[in-house]
Amino acid sequence: MQDKWVQVWGQAHSAFSFFYYPSCERTYRMVIRSYFSGKGVRLELSNECAKNDVRIGALTVAPCDENGNLKGDSRTLTVRGKEKFLIKKGEIVKTDAVNFEIGTDEFFCVSAYVEKGALRSGNLIDDVKLITVRGDVTKQKNVTNQPRKRDAVREVASKVLGMYFHKPIPLFQSVELLNDTGASAITVFGDSISQQGYWTNAFSKRIREEYKGRFSVINKSIMGNRIRLDFGKRFICKGLFGISGINRLQRDVLNYPDTEYVIFALGTNDFLQPGTIAAGKKDFPSPKEALDAVVGIGEKMKENGKKMIVFNVLNFGECADSRTYKEKAVHEYNRLLDESKDKFYAVYDQASLCVNPEKPTCSKKEYLGNDRLHPNLDGGQIVADGIDLDLFR
Repeated sequence: MQDKWVQVWGQAHSAFSFFYYPSCERTYRMVIRSYFSGKGVRLELSNECAKNDVRIGALTVAPCDENGNLKGDSRTLTVRGKEKFLIKKGEIVKTDAVNFEIGTDEFFCVSAYVEKGALRSGNLIDDVKLITVRGDVTKQKNVTNQPRKRDAVREVASKVLGMYFHKPIPLFQSVELLNDTGASAITVFGDSISQQGYWTNAFSKRIREEYKGRFSVINKSIMGNRIRLDFGKRFICKGLFGISGINRLQRDVLNYPDTEYVIFALGTNDFLQPGTIAAGKKDFPSPKEALDAVVGIGEKMKENGKKMIVFNVLNFGECADSRTYKEKAVHEYNRLLDESKDKFYAVYDQASLCVNPEKPTCSKKEYLGNDRLHPNLDGGQIVADGIDLDLFR
């Protein structure tokens, strides 16, 4: 088959807010399990949401074990032929390609030594292991993660808000392998319900087992993300919720020709956030406005040869921010979406799988986390198991 570049891992960047990495002179080693085989590698690095330039002192890739301990020689990655380079504020750079052999289900790591600059751009994603170590250890075989004091902030935030904030993954935007076996990507384009990883990781496991070496599952979800509107300016953690689905569509999906399927899982925050500390009441959309935006996104997907599977919105009546008018709007949106399913590759009714039959505006409590909004492990498994894998055949 023809050689093509395929994402083996990727994320959607937003501003870290207080989760950011303020210190430099540190190595960031990301450990990846390969969905498919490759014979070359290249990376995208992003400083899009930063307030400062970032200087990279070294960047390497190497085969490793699941803990990030190197099992072979490191290869140096360069940008425009330079081993040391600057990523300017707001800039995204792509490395030069290097030969790199990796097999399906094998582990490899990319290690970046940051000489200067705070890392404020990235995401809180749970599908890779990140090791952070002071100094340049990009070529060191065995490394041990060094916790940072700021991790305590995450733990407090998790307890207060009732949802878990994963360790932030900075800098890295995508890792691509040169593949010749016909692999392609399934991109999840969602909000925190997907970003948390409870259904996406379970779905990824099913895909690995059913279609070994055929697909990667790339989680490009951002917590608090909305379909139509960027993050609310009144929100204290400005930028954490990211630019709207409409505005990030090109960056996160359309720029990648390897993406064959897109699971669209936005909508919850469009209806839930207005009237809270995150957004004003004026931001509240009508169900038709929300659906029209999704239809517009779907048309762009089709134009670019991508099959879009749309998730409807889970019932959030147990959540503290829920209101009767919000619940009615979600019910109407889901109804309109079902009537419009011929406009998409498929529509997935996750709401019916999780609904509490005694309280139809709510999901079952046993499927929800402490915030009564995000699915827990059991809820995530229910959602993942309900997806028809024949859609990808």
